[in-house]
Amino acid sequence: MSSIFDSQAFNANLFFPRGDTGATPGNSDEIQVQVGPETFIHVRRHPSPKARFSLLFFHGNGEIVSDYDNFAEIFNLMGAELIIADFRGYGRSTGSPTLRAALEDAHKIYDQLKSNSKLKEKVCIMGRSLGSAPTLELCAKRSDVAGCVLESGYADPIPLVERRGLKIDKTTPEEDAVFNNSQKIRSVNCPLLIMHGSDDFLISPAEAKLNYDNAGSKLKHLEILEGVGHNDMMMNPAYFSTLKQYFDSL
Repeated sequence: MSSIFDSQAFNANLFFPRGDTGATPGNSDEIQVQVGPETFIHVRRHPSPKARFSLLFFHGNGEIVSDYDNFAEIFNLMGAELIIADFRGYGRSTGSPTLRAALEDAHKIYDQLKSNSKLKEKVCIMGRSLGSAPTLELCAKRSDVAGCVLESGYADPIPLVERRGLKIDKTTPEEDAVFNNSQKIRSVNCPLLIMHGSDDFLISPAEAKLNYDNAGSKLKHLEILEGVGHNDMMMNPAYFSTLKQYFDSL
């Protein structure tokens, strides 16, 4: 049975890939992860020997790896060695992005980083907006993840479809098992931080509350940041202090 989540109409309106022609930071570790025949994902690691843990970060649907180059030092100061992964077709990656592929690729990225000793013993996974989907995919299914951070993430897949200008009345159990963040988060057991803007009109703060309520984690925190929306979370002074407090607790 075909799913709207695998349709061209859905994925073409969900992903906004762009290339990356910027200079490579001198101290970065450039990694290619083979995810299919002649298809690879570009991952950029910002090595930090002093960091206490690795932070594997999945960005939003309009971003690329290099957008986060200037934040590597900030995360480093909070104890994190930043590792950013693109989606298929983004930046220096090849292939065409789909939501299903992004979820499957997350496991391949994690496995290669781990097998090639690119991850520290302690690993936290963070996802922004659409990046919340691969983040929850890993955190729900990997028992060796030490922490999970969702920033401006979605919960229910039906509004996700409707924001693409499409219409569905319900999702099947099979679709929910793969694409429903608010169900998948029930299987997350590691310490969880959910951050969302109070003025986010793209993904409602109610979706953050639903994810929080459903989360299986015993240690979980929901932070609704006042006065910011979907794409300006960092403008709230509490953004980095909330992250640091969470990272310090890991």
